[in-house]
Order: sequence, then C-alpha cells, then structure tokens
Amino acid sequence: MSKISRESSYIIHYEVLLDLVKRMWSDPLVQCYNDADLPPENKRREGSVFLAGPTSRNFILPFNWRCLAVKHLRVAGFKGWIYVPEPRGIEEKGDFTERGYIHSWESDRLFSATHKVFWIPRSGTELLGLNTNLEFGIILGMLLSGQPISTFFGWPPEAERMGLPRHYAEMRAQQPIYETLESLCEAVATANEV
Repeated sequence: MSKISRESSYIIHYEVLLDLVKRMWSDPLVQCYNDADLPPENKRREGSVFLAGPTSRNFILPFNWRCLAVKHLRVAGFKGWIYVPEPRGIEEKGDFTERGYIHSWESDRLFSATHKVFWIPRSGTELLGLNTNLEFGIILGMLLSGQPISTFFGWPPEAERMGLPRHYAEMRAQQPIYETLESLCEAVATANEV
C-alpha cells in the first residue's frame, strides 16, 4: 500500500468515526451526561436503552463503541431513548467532576431503562470496565432473583477476562451472549417491537 493510500485510509477511518459521534450527539433521543433531566415517562413510549459498558476515559476515538451502538439501534428500527453514559463533547474543567452527579445520572437511567444493554469490549489498556463490573453484577443479581427485566449481554471474542461473566450470564441467568455489537443491537430492537 502506498504512503498516500495509507494516509487516506487513516483519515477516512477517523472521519467515519467522527461522523458517527456527531450523529449520536445530534440525535434528539440520545441523552448524555450533559442532559440533567430524565425524559418524562409520557415521552418514553417507544422504550429506552441504557448502554452499559466501559468508556474510554481518555476519549480515544476508536474506543467509542457507543456511537456505533446508536447507529446499529437506529438502523435496526429502535425509535426510543438511548442513554449514553459519557459527556457530549470534550469534558471541560468543572463539567461532571462531581462523581455524585454521574452516579445519580447513571443509576436513574439504568434502572428506568426498558432495556439494560451491556457491551463489554474489555481491553486492559483502555476499556477496563470497573464500573461496568458493578452494574453487571447488580443487574445479574436482579435477573437471578427472578425480577422480570429486559437485559442483553455481549462482548467480542477477544474481550479480556470475560470467563466468569460468561459463566454467570449464560449458565446461571440463561442469557445469550452476543459476539457482535450489531447483533446485540438488532436483538434489542426486535425485543422492543414485542
């Protein structure tokens, strides 16, 4: 591959990702940390999704999987609210620094969402998912106690340290594990139609 082709491929790849992020941020039914108020119940008739999973704390673009999830959900026909637990835009000094705000924001939406969706592309260098581990355990506990909740779990085959989560999700909670983000989102959209 020539130098120009390599450079062009690199630029095109990042332009595509940036376009997906821009579309996610401009979707009127996507909420990020910047949106303080939970949508009123009467505005959530089409259902809602909480996108649980690790976040790139350094805002490394290739690790932003949620913009792809929003795209896949919309392409699959999901018309409801999508809760994206990350800031819209670059976090500035003073933004969301109070951890209590983030904890409340996330828990309000996780527990009120029609569908709890976990995508865990765990990577030891950037996407550890420490908060995800706790949320995963809480939701798994709810499932195992017999609470009727709509939950979807997925991670790519190369995700690190997912043996125990797989055991509990598949063997204990009888939940399928989706190996692509697209198939996970299609399952959510299909379940929302029922």
